[in-house]
Amino acid sequence: MSSLYLVWLVLACISSSTYSANTTSSSSSNAVLPLALHQLVVVNTAGSVLIRLQGYDTSFANTKLIYKLLSAPTSGNLYQLSQVFSSYGYEPKAGVLVNSGPASSPIPVTGSNSRVYYTRPSPDMAGINAWGSFQFTSNTGLNGARDAYAGTVTLVPPSGNLIGNDFLLDSQGWRITGNKASTGNANFEAFSRGALLNHYIFATDDKINVKGGGGTGAYDSSLWYFEAPAPYLSNWGIAYGGSLRFTLGAFSGDFSKQNAPSTHVVELECATCTGPVGNGITLAFPISALTTGPFTGDATIFTLPLLEGAGWIKDPQNTLLAWTKPTQCDIIQVLSRLSAFRILGDWTTWYESVALDNVQILNTKGLLPRCALSRPDASLCAC
Repeated sequence: MSSLYLVWLVLACISSSTYSANTTSSSSSNAVLPLALHQLVVVNTAGSVLIRLQGYDTSFANTKLIYKLLSAPTSGNLYQLSQVFSSYGYEPKAGVLVNSGPASSPIPVTGSNSRVYYTRPSPDMAGINAWGSFQFTSNTGLNGARDAYAGTVTLVPPSGNLIGNDFLLDSQGWRITGNKASTGNANFEAFSRGALLNHYIFATDDKINVKGGGGTGAYDSSLWYFEAPAPYLSNWGIAYGGSLRFTLGAFSGDFSKQNAPSTHVVELECATCTGPVGNGITLAFPISALTTGPFTGDATIFTLPLLEGAGWIKDPQNTLLAWTKPTQCDIIQVLSRLSAFRILGDWTTWYESVALDNVQILNTKGLLPRCALSRPDASLCAC
């Protein structure tokens, strides 16, 4: 064996060792994070429920995940499992109480099968909002492994209420947009008008801009809307697969002269989402997609499914193109980073006075797919 060959062999071994070490170091530092999956849990009034935290090891190593609590709900009590229940399934279920609010440091989940126990107080009464929520994370437990992005467990009453307004005491921050003089806080009425309107908000049209000629081709191009307040402008991705519900009723107006079927009944916006051309995604539900038909002025409950293919359309960000059907990711991303939510008040080509009551976003089944949960706000969606 020549000396030249021996030198080449030594250099090759050194190079191979260096490559192997660098590859190991690189894959460790760039390891794919596991997922902590958002969950929706229905809890009966004054009831209790065992909750199994859910995650997913994206490295496909089938590693058993370790779970840690990042917070506890401010309503009701969250417990670790008792030792006797965790090990043998005997009562009592409740072990150590997890303090409400954010934890000073992550709290390891000690119960078997990654379970915790949640209870409602007694007496108890369901309201228009969710019971509460808490956050958790997951980890593979491997050396140097990092925690997953936070997952959220949302707790709802049997109605599925996530967030809503019944306008019991005031307008609760809802505003009117599109009216020249009435833009600002909606008017509040502390009276009842029939069975469906009881303490509500309302507005009256004061700006008319009729276009399209006379007869059925006419439409009001200056539309006014009820616009939702800040509490709605958050992450409501868990509402995917649920519905948006609200009640409208009119006190005046000629509803035989409707605005065009393409008029948007509801608009949902995500200002930070990546749109077809630039920033932002706007989704709309047109009058033509209503299964109940156009609004006639009588008090009516509207229920709009929060699903792709249910009637929603998406702004192409190009006035020369028609609005298109949104994808699953479009719906989930907009709900997860909602920046604007509006409900139509201007249904006719002339003046009208319209009331809004009992707005509700609700869901009883968590249908968020794993492909949308790489980030808590669905900003990375691969569905």
